[in-house]
Amino acid sequence: MSAFIEPYRELLEDYYEIYSEQLLDQIPEISTTTCTSLSAQAKLRAEEPKGCRKLGLKIESNLLNEFDKKFSEGRPPSTEETSAEWWRLKSLWIYPVKSCRGVELNRGSVISTGMEYDRQFTFAQLKSPFPVTSNTPDKEKAAHKWSFITQRQFPLLAQVKTEMWVPDQSMDTYTPHGDDVESGGVVIMSFPYQEPGWRGTVAKWGASVMGKVPEKHFRVPFDPSPVQIEKAGYSYENMTIWKETVSALNLEIDIPEELRYYLGISNKLGLFRIDNAKLREVHRNAPKKSELGYQPVTGFQDARSRRRAPMPAVKGAPRLSAARFRANMIITGPDAYLEDTWRRIKIGYYEYDVCCRTARCKMPNVDQVTGERHASEPDRTLRSFRSIDEGAGPNVGCLGMQLVPVSAESALRVGDEVTVLETGEHHYIKQ
Repeated sequence: MSAFIEPYRELLEDYYEIYSEQLLDQIPEISTTTCTSLSAQAKLRAEEPKGCRKLGLKIESNLLNEFDKKFSEGRPPSTEETSAEWWRLKSLWIYPVKSCRGVELNRGSVISTGMEYDRQFTFAQLKSPFPVTSNTPDKEKAAHKWSFITQRQFPLLAQVKTEMWVPDQSMDTYTPHGDDVESGGVVIMSFPYQEPGWRGTVAKWGASVMGKVPEKHFRVPFDPSPVQIEKAGYSYENMTIWKETVSALNLEIDIPEELRYYLGISNKLGLFRIDNAKLREVHRNAPKKSELGYQPVTGFQDARSRRRAPMPAVKGAPRLSAARFRANMIITGPDAYLEDTWRRIKIGYYEYDVCCRTARCKMPNVDQVTGERHASEPDRTLRSFRSIDEGAGPNVGCLGMQLVPVSAESALRVGDEVTVLETGEHHYIKQ
């Protein structure tokens, strides 16, 4: 009997040790954010990317007070007399993996593709253009293609959290030829997962003590070298994103099978990284090379947008955080929708071309914390009063603006002043 009980006793002791440390660390205030399963958390702590630091805030969020009434009222732009009323950058975000949970920053770099580290990866599923049966000729069975996925089809992608780890020479574990440093950093992803059987039950019980749920983690190199690509068995394959087909690096080998089941995907699941040698040039809506000195390019972004204007209250509709719209930059200060006429602005020390409005799809209907999708809002309300751009169409709501950096490289930090340099008209051009 003691031989049967012993494994359970040892496991419970391990869990007690982990959670007693966490409880002591967090007294007097206990966080209720989601975390990993117990045994996985201890393992990950020992396997943090070598020579790298994790990007992100030390506080919970700069959006904690976003529903304060003061943000719903416009203020005058900055002048010598009203310096306390400056228009400012309130919150800054990157989304390393398209449609997955973002990382909030206090400062960040802007490169030719937009925010550095933003939307460099996307999940994709392998799709066939026609049904395949046992009698289908082999040639037709081979006719398949990778197609990117988003929360539009699979809202639980909102529950896939990302951590961005970047090389840092100040770290004790830093070595210039370490694997994690040579790959330009590491992306760690996690999603809710409970191991089957008694181990999963014990993990769930232990996590519930802290108001958390068990998770499964996996990691991928951010920008693997050719040697690392060959060693890992990654491959470049064609992948369709909207109306474009691009060649991108497929890291599907590193995806745990449990993620496909969690998301509800029946097809094969891949994880693609943009090829920085073959970036997607942006011509639609963007300024020309003759204006900027370089042709705007992008990774897996739909747009580089920012959102600040309030939404009207709708009975039965969820309370909407600005995070629902997954913008890189969120500012405060101007009157609602004043940005509709901006053509060039300055944020901090750097200028940005405001190239067009952001035509909104139904993706903001997905709660970015729970992954639950509302049947109609905010899409229906946006369509009712923000169908303001003839180019976008008669029944398409617009909210937020798309920006292109005037300089190929620039920097941002929360609190930067926003100054409007030019105003004018906008006309959205569809894909």
